[in-house]
Amino acid sequence: MKANAHLKTRVKGAGQTNPLVFRYGLWIDGKMHWAESSMEKSQLLEDLSIRVRLLNLHSRVEYLKFYVTNQSRLSKEAKLIILQCHANPAVEQFCFVSPAEEVIFHLAGNSIYLVNGMNSEGKMKQCTVQPLWNLGTDRLWRCEESGRLNYQPLAKGASVSLFSLDLSISPFETQECSCWAIEGSDINILIDLNKLLLKNRLAFSEKK
Repeated sequence: MKANAHLKTRVKGAGQTNPLVFRYGLWIDGKMHWAESSMEKSQLLEDLSIRVRLLNLHSRVEYLKFYVTNQSRLSKEAKLIILQCHANPAVEQFCFVSPAEEVIFHLAGNSIYLVNGMNSEGKMKQCTVQPLWNLGTDRLWRCEESGRLNYQPLAKGASVSLFSLDLSISPFETQECSCWAIEGSDINILIDLNKLLLKNRLAFSEKK
């Protein structure tokens, strides 16, 4: 599988000249299942599906909601894995995990992108930054059988960032997860806007 085969879902926002692309999938029972396209709904397994919505909250913010549905009669333990990369992997960039802010930063050209996410189980877990060519290889994982990503705090050049959100889904239940990317040139403004999103995320409506 080619390294860039996963990078298909492009985030298009007003004011973003160098947007990120997103990829998502589910880890369950020791195996990763990537969505094959950027369609609104993906049937990843016979009894698990994901629906994605893009909310227009701000010209500098791309806010994605993921609805993971368990269509079986058994409870499911899974991880939603979300991957992000610059739309043009050839663009010189620097990506790193910020433990202090609990976010991921992508620096490319004159733009800075802050990536974050959460669900009812809490903030994003297992944040990591890896070379683009690790995709589709065992190097992506510390242990795929247990769902542990290979941790790397920073990378320069063609690289991607990934994080996971834990899921515990009851039979016929749908759980909601959120992910957002904020673009700008002042890192302090991005951090403030991120805090605002964390504080007010429950008030966000999908109604236009």
